[in-house]
Amino acid sequence: MEPYKSKQDQWGHLWVDEAERFECDGDDLDTVECADLADELWHHRVMAEEDPSFQRELDEWHDYIYAKDILLPLEQSCYQGVLLTTGQRAIRLESCPELMLSHLRWFFELCPTHVKSHLALRISVLVRLDRARRTGNPDWRPESALPAPEEPVFFRPATLKFRSYGR
Repeated sequence: MEPYKSKQDQWGHLWVDEAERFECDGDDLDTVECADLADELWHHRVMAEEDPSFQRELDEWHDYIYAKDILLPLEQSCYQGVLLTTGQRAIRLESCPELMLSHLRWFFELCPTHVKSHLALRISVLVRLDRARRTGNPDWRPESALPAPEEPVFFRPATLKFRSYGR
């Protein structure tokens, strides 16, 4: 009988696989710039407008997210670009590898709220656009993740064979 495996042991590799498949497209960045915060986060928009260091903070935390490769767990922490409550995030992230979670926790604890909400929206839209382009479906959960597609091959032999009727 197989010993008990935690959800991180069962599905953690799927998080890593999906995170490695992410590719940023230039057109996606233009689309992300057009995304607006949800109406219920209007006060975060006002705080950003009044904060003179907002753009600097946004850029620094954006670089942190990319450097620590936590785009996928941040996207999974959102619903329609809005961060879920702590309890809902915990349920969604229970199979996420510990290394990703530790970097994500650092982000949630130290990033200013109004910066965090803007980044959550941008990263959520960016990751979902990429996944929709790759798979045809923007949704992803480790429990229902499909295996990685075969690697593209430079050359494949012809599968169509011609019979010579001239002999």
